[in-house]
Amino acid sequence: MKKLLLFFFLNIITYSQTIKSWQNYSSFKNVFQSCKIDNTIWASTDGGIFGFSLSDSSYQTLTKSDGLMSQNITSINCDQNKKLWLGTNEGYIIIYTPSTGEIKTILEIFKTDKSIKSINNISFRNDTAFVSTAFGLTLINTIDFSFFDSILKFGNFASETPVKKVYLGSSIFVITQAGIAIKKSGATNLTAPESWQNITITAQIPANEVNALTEFNNEIYAATDKGLLKYSSGNWSTFLYNNSEVLEVITREQIIYSLFKNTIRKYDGSDNIFVNESNADFKSFQIDEQNNFYVSSNKGLLNYSSQINRTIIPNSPATSGFIFLAVDHENNLWSATGKNGSGIGVMKFDNSQWSLYNISNTEEIIFNDFHRVSASGKSVYFSSWGRGFLKFSNGKFQRFDAVNSGIIGIPNSNEFLVINDIEEDDNGNTWILNYWAADKKPISVLKSDGSIISYELGSPLTSSIISVKELVIDQYNTKWFSGDIGGDSPTEGIYYFNDNGTLENLSDDTWGRITENIGLRSKDIRDLVIDKFGEIIIGTSSGIDVIPDPSSPNSLRNDQYFAIRSETINAISVDAINQKWIGTAKGIFLMSADGSTLLANYNTNNSPLPSDIIKDITIDENNGIVYVGTDFGLTAINTMFIKPNENFTNISVYPNPIEITKQNDVDLIIDGLIEDSEIKILDISGKVIQEFRSIGGKSTYWDCKDKVGNLVSSGIYIIVAYDMEVNQIGHTKVAILRK
Repeated sequence: MKKLLLFFFLNIITYSQTIKSWQNYSSFKNVFQSCKIDNTIWASTDGGIFGFSLSDSSYQTLTKSDGLMSQNITSINCDQNKKLWLGTNEGYIIIYTPSTGEIKTILEIFKTDKSIKSINNISFRNDTAFVSTAFGLTLINTIDFSFFDSILKFGNFASETPVKKVYLGSSIFVITQAGIAIKKSGATNLTAPESWQNITITAQIPANEVNALTEFNNEIYAATDKGLLKYSSGNWSTFLYNNSEVLEVITREQIIYSLFKNTIRKYDGSDNIFVNESNADFKSFQIDEQNNFYVSSNKGLLNYSSQINRTIIPNSPATSGFIFLAVDHENNLWSATGKNGSGIGVMKFDNSQWSLYNISNTEEIIFNDFHRVSASGKSVYFSSWGRGFLKFSNGKFQRFDAVNSGIIGIPNSNEFLVINDIEEDDNGNTWILNYWAADKKPISVLKSDGSIISYELGSPLTSSIISVKELVIDQYNTKWFSGDIGGDSPTEGIYYFNDNGTLENLSDDTWGRITENIGLRSKDIRDLVIDKFGEIIIGTSSGIDVIPDPSSPNSLRNDQYFAIRSETINAISVDAINQKWIGTAKGIFLMSADGSTLLANYNTNNSPLPSDIIKDITIDENNGIVYVGTDFGLTAINTMFIKPNENFTNISVYPNPIEITKQNDVDLIIDGLIEDSEIKILDISGKVIQEFRSIGGKSTYWDCKDKVGNLVSSGIYIIVAYDMEVNQIGHTKVAILRK
């Protein structure tokens, strides 16, 4: 009955009202370009943009959750009206006005039929924006944002040759993949190919790429992959840095500054290294009026001057790749970062600040490859790719590797120990999945006394080496895990194991396996979770199956989640009111508690999600935050689905007082509720104005309307909340001001 009532109510609520806010988090380390407006320096990154105030050292960040159409900002520049122009990898041109917060998006390039639409650079002359794209050059009026020229062919170069950037000097110099095009003197129709003169590098200097141009003493200098070249009297010659790639060149006060991969060289008659950062990859640079150098790099925005040498980067994740997530008992979010050499440690977010734990700052970490994190009980576990696992508890790390744990690693390299999942049971024992155990013991237990026991597959299962992946423990203390026969391949179904409360006695252990022969829709298992009703939810490459009664493994059903029956399931998480948040390659599907109803589908087109390919989902039930991991950043969805209170002691409402008008919809939030609270709204005389059931968690809302849908009058109203048996009652008051 409880399931039925919850399902009924979830079908009638409006889900836009239950999402409070979206917030994206991404790395701002990988900076492409920068520009300066007044006393703020702005930087474009593949995680959004950020601004740094040179006055008070404060930061401003903008991502897709702040109104940007994309977070992959490939170019940035500032026009004469103090507006930021952003170009994206998808072809969006976004104009942001820092003084007002206004964001305008131009979609014309994005809507073209071109296969590659990326914006490579934006330059300005007076009220014209020169937009360099993957298929030509577009000119836009910066006053009314109208397109007045699209140039697809420059002289004899092939049509739609990609344009890297434009140098606006004594003429218009267009740097393309084919070479340099210069506007001919007197030419007015820039779309006509004959309006452009082509300049190519001669065979004597076989440069393949021209990266940038400058003019110095009435001569042209080109930054190329073969050095800094000089063009004079119709001929090219090597000026400096023969056979070294020069990324950019800028002249200031009779000095030529050249940008390389990790150095800036200064030429004022003699050549010297001006900046050297051996561990950085430089991309571009600029010099402001005060001779400050701002270098865009993979380490952030680097600022150099005669007084300053600093890195400008806001507190943010160390990487935008969120491959596996967990929330601990203190509501901290943890994320793994990678395997096979791509890992950089483990990230932590305390809802305010980001931290990174790795070999440089944590003694117990000897290897940065962590591919999974698990939060269970009051501990957090970090699974290393090859070095066992770490346990983090009470602020301390403890390492368990093949040497000190006794757990055997993979065949032919027994000390290479990969742990794929970890879960604590109700008795304080920690269960460990050993990815590809050479001793054929795929599951181990770390007992509360510190000893470890490993288990070989028992009868009726065939003893063999299997690779195991996902682990959950049900209310009967049965361990359920996915696995396959040998190697890193799609799984071959689900295994289950129960030690019957006797860890050392193997004779009473129960083993089993569920495959397609028993009704599993697909043997390729992607995720396992246990919901609030104790049901096992099985995510596969072809939708979702359910085991409604774990004590009866063969009670498998595959008819509940019909709306996503053909989707490949990457991740499943259960919120405080038992709804299922399901990650796929098509975004997030939010399903009702029993899986019969699709409540919402969030993707890159209708939400701030940075990618449709969802890697993992985890939920902070105490605060109602759904964390969604992708390769392009993390999204935190702040919802009203919060773990309910045990009683009505802290019932409250906000805002109080609340102002309502006919023109604006305003919801009153009722907080401090218990599970499935009944709500009555009474006026001061005791008349029942409205009544309904809460959405199931700690909070719900009232639209300030009566039973017939009219906004209530100004006055004092009493909110009464009680459970279905009227064993607990809470009440509070609100003042409503009708405008």
